[in-house]
Amino acid sequence: MTTSPTRRKHILLVEDRPDHFELLALNLQEYRLVHARNFAEGLRFATEKYFDLYILDNWLPDGTGIDLCQLIRKFDPHTPILFCSAIAYEPDIQKGLAAGAQAYFVKPIDFDGLQLMVARLTNIAPNMAFEARRAEITAIREELADQLFERNERFEKVRERSQKAIERSGKAIDMVLTAKRKYLRLKAMQAYLSAGGTRGDFAREWLDEISPPRRSTLEPNEAKSLLKPFQICRADLRRL
Repeated sequence: MTTSPTRRKHILLVEDRPDHFELLALNLQEYRLVHARNFAEGLRFATEKYFDLYILDNWLPDGTGIDLCQLIRKFDPHTPILFCSAIAYEPDIQKGLAAGAQAYFVKPIDFDGLQLMVARLTNIAPNMAFEARRAEITAIREELADQLFERNERFEKVRERSQKAIERSGKAIDMVLTAKRKYLRLKAMQAYLSAGGTRGDFAREWLDEISPPRRSTLEPNEAKSLLKPFQICRADLRRL
């Protein structure tokens, strides 16, 4: 039974000899293989892509498979790693397993045993897959909760800044209106005194303007009330 291309497991095969890669690819046709030709390329593919299994040669032109295995384990602690190498010394095999590999095959490869091992390493137990998925969902929920909290904090800060800006704007409007009233009162007083009025009479008529209540909007009849001193002044002049 052929595996669907969308469900085929991905394997990174780090092998510098093309003939060895072709032989391995021939015996692992049900998997999607990505070929890295040296240490540097293998490390780059491992960091940039996602794989279900790493198969490493231990003897590469620019490094060792053991060193590559150790680097991979720093950012990918759980994906299985399998060695296929002509280096058959027992200390090297033990170093490979200690670096984080699950299996070590010595060339020439027993392909029946390799196929069984690859199948076992790429099939995660159902309970492990369930726990991994549950941990993933929990992490997503926690991240979304953190993002919501940070967004609410930013919104509250923006709201506070907006409120302060509105308050500053209201104070500025009050200052402008107060300045306009003071200027109008000054002009009115000059005219009143020039027409023969006294400062005391003027102050009594403009008492509200001398000590006005604080407000940011003009009353509908405020303009008319500001003209009241002139009307009194003209009436007084007619009696003279």
